[in-house]
Amino acid sequence: MPRYFFNTRDGGDELDDQGLELPDAEAARREAVRFGADLLSDQPDLVCNRDGFRIEAVDEYGNLCATVIVLAVLANTPDIVSAP
Repeated sequence: MPRYFFNTRDGGDELDDQGLELPDAEAARREAVRFGADLLSDQPDLVCNRDGFRIEAVDEYGNLCATVIVLAVLANTPDIVSAP
């Protein structure tokens, strides 16, 4: 079974050095969503920087399979965050 890695980017990069064995890229995409939800439930301020928060699911060869991007946009502010 292939191994997928879930790297986070929130102004700094954290590379996953363990990964998970999953059946395919679609399972990796679903896991990236779950992983992001778990992180954000414990650390909601991760989305408060200008670049937002993203999880990149890559396969064991370094190929990008999916990216989950979360942005927080504050209403009624002159400096609205736009998608990266």
